[in-house]
Amino acid sequence: MNEIKLLETYGPDGPSLSDEARQAARSRLLAEITAVTAYADRPALPVTRRVASGLLRLPPLVRMALAGAAVTAMAVLAVTVLPQPPEATQGPPVAGGEEPPPVLPSTGSIKLVAATALEFPYALPLLGEPSFTSGPADVIAVYKSADPVNDVLLWPEANPDESYFPTRDISVDGRPGHISFYHDDTSDMASLTWERRPGEWVTIVGNGRYGSEEAVLQLARQVVDQPQRVPFQIAIGLVPDGWELRGFKMDGAIVSYRDPAPPHLSLAVQWKPTPDWHPDSDVDGFEAGQDVTVDGRHARLVRTRETWMLTTTLPDGSGFTLQVPRSFTPDQVIAVAESVRRGDS
Repeated sequence: MNEIKLLETYGPDGPSLSDEARQAARSRLLAEITAVTAYADRPALPVTRRVASGLLRLPPLVRMALAGAAVTAMAVLAVTVLPQPPEATQGPPVAGGEEPPPVLPSTGSIKLVAATALEFPYALPLLGEPSFTSGPADVIAVYKSADPVNDVLLWPEANPDESYFPTRDISVDGRPGHISFYHDDTSDMASLTWERRPGEWVTIVGNGRYGSEEAVLQLARQVVDQPQRVPFQIAIGLVPDGWELRGFKMDGAIVSYRDPAPPHLSLAVQWKPTPDWHPDSDVDGFEAGQDVTVDGRHARLVRTRETWMLTTTLPDGSGFTLQVPRSFTPDQVIAVAESVRRGDS
């Protein structure tokens, strides 16, 4: 099982989560504590150096909340790597002293098109500028307070009828909605979902001092239409035609796209301050590897049983690793890599 299959199946044991992701998870799945307990009793996978560096066992509630979510699927690139100079990135020894077999072109047909910048449609101006995180099915705006217990979360609601714990019907200036509450020893939380306009539902979650019915209703009335670009640390300029953003993580240091048609295929890129020049033998399912160039810079292209992996540098000296399905040709892998850039550059 390679990294993609392993972490798509057992993604809740991926890299440690941001505080906002934990809050989003809590706000949406607190009522599934019983199911969470059952999930936590499953045997844990052994963590090996081929799968992930720094994998942490998460609290059961958080692991359950993010199971199957886009934010965990992007951990496919969190492979353990050993910093090495480019000349030390050769593949594993082959019997008889032969070189590894050459990288062969794929026979798949992929049309690459320009990726569309992600925009978030709403804002709460009185709370300042938000940060963004990828939730189970949404992009979530997080309005951080000096004390995280008072953070506010806002997102377009794709499943307004879905509820994980008891709700009560409520009216927001004559428009239908429902509200729910959660209280524990450390904070209060109120979650309000309402139809802001016909067919357009929004969810707002208030924590701490915003965790009351009065507070979230007041916040709901402050929501305005204000499309804003969601910033990433790393961005992909070319993606397959028809593919959609799957999610992002670590302030956009990991970004993933997927083919919405089953069977689901995905590509992901992970940025790091320094490139991960790791031995080919550390890549699960390694078949062949070769040195290539990306915008004139050294890169290592590796073919595995199910994916291509390409590691290279950016003009500022930082690095990234790109992982795509085998249906791409090597030229297309390089084309996508050449479209990768830092943030809004």
